[in-house]
Amino acid sequence: MTRLLRLTSCREFLPVLSVSLLALFTGLALLGASAWLVASAALMPPLYTLALGITTVRACGIGRAVFRYGERYLSHRMAFRILTEIRLALYDQAAEKLPLRSGPARQGEFLHDLLTGADELRDFYVRALLPILAITTITLITAWLLSQILGIAALLLPALCLLRLLLSCLGRPAEEKKRRTLDAAYRSALLDISSGADELIRAGGSPAKRRLAQPAQALLQGDLRLAYGDARRDTGANLLDTLILMILLGLLIHCVTQNTLSGIDLCVWFLILQTLIAEIRTLPEAVRQGRRSLAAAIRLPSKKSLLAIPTTEKPGKSAAVPATGSGKNILPLLSVQDLSFSYRAGQDLLHGLSFTVEPGQHTAIIGASGSGKTTLAQLLLGVWPPDQGELLLQGQPYRCLAPAALRHAIAALPQGSILFSASIRENFVRYRPGLSEEAMLAALADAQLLPVINQLPQGIDTPLGENASGLSGGQRNRLLTALAIAGPEPLILLDEPTCGLDPEMIDALMSHLFARVRQTGQTLLVITHERNLLREFSQVIELRQ
Repeated sequence: MTRLLRLTSCREFLPVLSVSLLALFTGLALLGASAWLVASAALMPPLYTLALGITTVRACGIGRAVFRYGERYLSHRMAFRILTEIRLALYDQAAEKLPLRSGPARQGEFLHDLLTGADELRDFYVRALLPILAITTITLITAWLLSQILGIAALLLPALCLLRLLLSCLGRPAEEKKRRTLDAAYRSALLDISSGADELIRAGGSPAKRRLAQPAQALLQGDLRLAYGDARRDTGANLLDTLILMILLGLLIHCVTQNTLSGIDLCVWFLILQTLIAEIRTLPEAVRQGRRSLAAAIRLPSKKSLLAIPTTEKPGKSAAVPATGSGKNILPLLSVQDLSFSYRAGQDLLHGLSFTVEPGQHTAIIGASGSGKTTLAQLLLGVWPPDQGELLLQGQPYRCLAPAALRHAIAALPQGSILFSASIRENFVRYRPGLSEEAMLAALADAQLLPVINQLPQGIDTPLGENASGLSGGQRNRLLTALAIAGPEPLILLDEPTCGLDPEMIDALMSHLFARVRQTGQTLLVITHERNLLREFSQVIELRQ
């Protein structure tokens, strides 16, 4: 709740609440004045005696329209400001957290929370807190005025309001939890199928459609159960509303028979009570919105809780701050100490791995398929934290570094990284903002892409198609290599840069890469399956299953 209340300030919310109260009050006053005018006119009094009623009706009608418009304007301006801030914050979190190591199932839940959470938090003030406060306040004022006529019986109105709030909470939490689980399952299935969309187009998508239909049908049934439950509760509450209205109306009629209330006043109170109870009937939806907003605020978890998996790891000791000598860094560029990692608890993919990379110590990482090469690259880039062990960059533990520090120290675009469709130049502008054209062409030359560019219709400005579909697999890998080596980062991590290349092109590419890093003083860390290249590296790390 504290998180929800921090979304705005009292200075912003109080004007919205005030205008909402005035809109609700003028709406009740409009119907009350209209009832007085119609009932009085039925007695055919002199016309001038109705002038005040006519003026009041007009004033209340204009006031209601003005205040209602003001409420809409102020509340929606506040809501969309909140939505903008929430979405920007959530997208920043998503950029740091995805992909989740727990796989598509957990990502389905995360996407559900991300996509629905922002809207639920946006609507907390406008569709939950504001209606509840405004209706409750007007109900209390009306009950106080009615108590001048009916005494303690007027407490039926606030009692009804309270009962409406309580009844709308019954049975909902368990149903909402089930519905969220079903929605997460559907999104997980959709995410899984969409990742293989191209393969399904070629192989036929009927089995995938049938698999997706099952969670979709379950989600639909969950929505129906939730709607039926709400309908049953609302029907019972509506009967209670009618009962209380009839009780209050009967008491007012009794006052008329006792000559303590006029027939005109009876008409006024009848319309006011009927209108107020109609407003009270909107409270259940406001409460439901409040519950959804509160659940969204609770479900949007911290980065730590998203990334954590069960482990028996004991807290490690903090690494020492790097020492410095006479302007020289005496610590390794990269250090991996007793590293262990698994996607599922108890199934270690990497276990007890240790190595260091000194400046200028070009290193190759090899291993059979499934040995954890790409996973190690993700760990080195800080995508996931290790289960055990420590990763250090120039002596500083990864857990003590900001994401920007890693980006400025390690250049990498692993296989499968997204390439933008506009052109090669556009990809450099996006990934390497501020890079000069001379540096761009030099990186492309070292990646052996200039002959390819010279054959393109518009050269470096030729549209590449969605995710660079206009390039072959080998050309795509070389563009990723060019983007990685174009910057000043001291460590360059390349993931299978020679994949899809013929032996002659492999030799040319690697010779240019080594020549480049010797000139720039950068260090290469290359994941490769080309064992004939290993003689070029100062250090070779082999991962075994």
